[in-house]
Amino acid sequence: MAIFNKSNVDSGISETTVISSGARIEGKFYFNSILHLDGEINGVVKSESVVIVGKSGSFKGELNAEKVVVNGLFEGDLNADSLEILAGGLVNGNISVNQIAIENGGKFIGNSSFKDGVGSVNLIENNN
Repeated sequence: MAIFNKSNVDSGISETTVISSGARIEGKFYFNSILHLDGEINGVVKSESVVIVGKSGSFKGELNAEKVVVNGLFEGDLNADSLEILAGGLVNGNISVNQIAIENGGKFIGNSSFKDGVGSVNLIENNN
């Protein structure tokens, strides 16, 4: 849904790196392609594109990307132009973004700041 919007087509991104469920990797990684994570990453990722944490995906560490979509688990520090937390997603940590969208059922626990300098917000999980 969110990953197939017009901006991805216009940016010329045609390659996707997939880390499958059951795979676990640690370290520092740099991506120009779309990254789809269904396994686990512990470490630092820098991407010039889109990073998708799938429903079975788990990311722990530091993430810098143009756009991040979370439908699994993210824990750590996130710096992105845009963040989408889908209904199955949990983001726990510190985020710095220009735009954020949280679907009904998505959860964010942590501190947020907006890159445009308008302000910052502290949010906690809503269990209702």
